[in-house]
Amino acid sequence: MRGPPSTLAVMLGFLRTVAVTAVLAAACGGPSSRLITVRSPTGSGPVTFEVKNNTDVPINELYMADSAAVEAAKRVDPNSPEGHAIWGADRLTAAIPTGVRVEISVDRPGRYDVRALDRDRREQHVARLNLQAGGRYILELNEGGWRVR
Repeated sequence: MRGPPSTLAVMLGFLRTVAVTAVLAAACGGPSSRLITVRSPTGSGPVTFEVKNNTDVPINELYMADSAAVEAAKRVDPNSPEGHAIWGADRLTAAIPTGVRVEISVDRPGRYDVRALDRDRREQHVARLNLQAGGRYILELNEGGWRVR
């Protein structure tokens, strides 16, 4: 039976992760968006989910959909009536300014895809976020995740 990793092993693993992330970020114009688990899921209780805008522009629209539904309809234009049925309504009441974090309501635990749009209709699509009961999560939207449709 193995014991917990040593402090040195944890530190080296962390430094390796930081180095790889920095190399990848430099190669693709900035870091990609990422989900951070702030509190591990407990198996009960609500999901706490926040979106932090680390991009250079406000996030004007945000949509969430069940990942299985998005995968099953991957050729459907999200702006079509069929796409709207999958993605639902915009979850924001106002744009998320740069550097600001807002809480987004999650009805139930599960796997979700998130679509964020800026004023120029550039899009970020973050797939298969595993949001579990009792967990607290922050989705950091970063500059490297933008794409033009």
